[in-house]
Formats: sequence, C-alpha cells, structure tokens
Amino acid sequence: MKDLKGGNCLITGAASGIGRSLALGLTREGMNLFLVDLDMAGLEAVKEEIGRAGGRALTARCDVSNFDEIKALELDARARMGEIDLLVNNAGIAGAGLAEELDPVDWMKVLEINTWSIIYSVRAFLPAMIKRGRGHIVNTGSGAGVVGIPYHIQYVVSKFAVVGLSEALYSEIKHVHPGIDVSVICPSYLKTRIIDRTNVKLPSKLVPEITAEEFGKRTEEFKKYFWERYNKQGMSVEKAVDIYIKGIKKGNLYIFDTAQLRVALVIKGLSDRLYRKILRREGYGHLKMIKDTFSDMGIKVS
Repeated sequence: MKDLKGGNCLITGAASGIGRSLALGLTREGMNLFLVDLDMAGLEAVKEEIGRAGGRALTARCDVSNFDEIKALELDARARMGEIDLLVNNAGIAGAGLAEELDPVDWMKVLEINTWSIIYSVRAFLPAMIKRGRGHIVNTGSGAGVVGIPYHIQYVVSKFAVVGLSEALYSEIKHVHPGIDVSVICPSYLKTRIIDRTNVKLPSKLVPEITAEEFGKRTEEFKKYFWERYNKQGMSVEKAVDIYIKGIKKGNLYIFDTAQLRVALVIKGLSDRLYRKILRREGYGHLKMIKDTFSDMGIKVS
C-alpha cells in the first residue's frame, strides 16, 4: 500500500505499545482507524489522542483468542467502517521461564493470543480481501521469531509460528491475488510495556531459596528491575513504528527495525557454527540479566 491516505485500517492490541503508536502513525498518514483491544479504557485514551491529531477512530472490545469473537469483529468492522484495506494483527503477550519447568498451561495462553489469534484473523478477514482483489495483512512477529532467544521459549515458539505463517501466506496468495500484500513486523528491543502482559514463572533451579508463593508476591518487583535492565538497550516505540510504516508502504514481507536481524538470517543460512555461537551468546546474556535482576532484589542466585 504505497498510498495509505483515506484507507481503512483495523489494529488489534491497539490500546498500548506498538499498537497505539501504529494507530497514531497511521493517523498521520491519513488512514481511518478501527481499534481493537480488551482494554477499553486504553482504547478510548488512544481514540482521544487520534481525535486531537485530527483523525477518526472507532473502537471495539474483542478477545482475539476466540474465533467467534473474531468473526463477529470482522462483520462489525465492515458494517461500521467499510472494507478493511490494512489489517494489523498486533495483539500479543509474553511468557518467561525455564523450558523444563513450564507446564502446558504456561504455553497455552501465549500461543492462543500470539498465534491462534492471527490464524483466526486471517480466516475471518482474508476472504473479503480476496473478493475485492486487494488488501494488506500485517502480522506482528518478533526478533524472537527469527532468533531463538532463551528463557522465553513459549513466546519464541509463538512468534516463529507467526513468521512462518506470514511467509506461507505470502507464498500461497501473492501469485494468485497480486493485489494482496503480506508483511511480518519483527521488533527487536523496544521500550514498550509488554512486561506488564508477561507471565513470569519462577526459575526455581536458579533461585532455590525462594518459594513460588513468595515469588508470586514479588513478581511485579522482578518485572520492574528486569525491565529497567532490558530497556537500557531498547529503541523507542515511536522510532520503530516510523520504520514499520515505511515497510508497510513498500509492501515488504519482512519489516525489521535493526540490521542485526537481517544479518542473523544471513548467518543462519551460511554458517551453522557461527550461528550456534550467536545462540550461546544470547543464552549467556539473558541468563546474566535474569541473575542480576534477582541480585537487585536481594535474592541469592545459585
């Protein structure tokens, strides 16, 4: 979509973070917005920001992990706004913990919101785009959908699936329906508040002196210290979103906000030895950040 002005855009997870910034950025491009989230208070705040910027936005509450609600959303959006030109599947949460200590329930919510919501959304919205012969589907993946970062394995799996879904969808429809584009945004380290939507499971083998019950009472404290460390290397969401919008306008399949992820893709294909070294380095770096966070909390790490 080279020209976004006057087009209709639906964004899930629009109440905060990337979704909010995309909504504001696309308002500046002249798009009409349909904003979706569970956080209606947050949506109304974003809607007011868009109004002050001279834009127009509609809002709706939707549990994107529920297919029936997604189907109803598609009908509601077309009834209230008209055909959707740009669909941004952005809703997402994160998870953290050690692979050997995660239970199926620790996996399910992350996969339902990050992956199944996009499967549902594509099924609900794609037929109308095919019928019209045009449209653009943008899925929010992650750098963690390109490089397998450690200690967030359920999140990584969900985002690798989003990247694969986006590639396969592009390959399947582009030669048959050239008017439809598919993109996957792969954020790196951004200064968002996704930590607030992260289920952190106690890595008990690292901190044997604290119980799950005690950690539960101090989880918010852990998130605070961890996020302070994480954000030291983070890019502002506004800067990243400017890059994403440029990629959307170009119709790029992959939209990165850092060249490092492009390099990682190249290395992955060229040198197994070097790529394994990168993964080990990522493992060490993330483990150190976790241990340092517990030390900040005054908790002894084994």
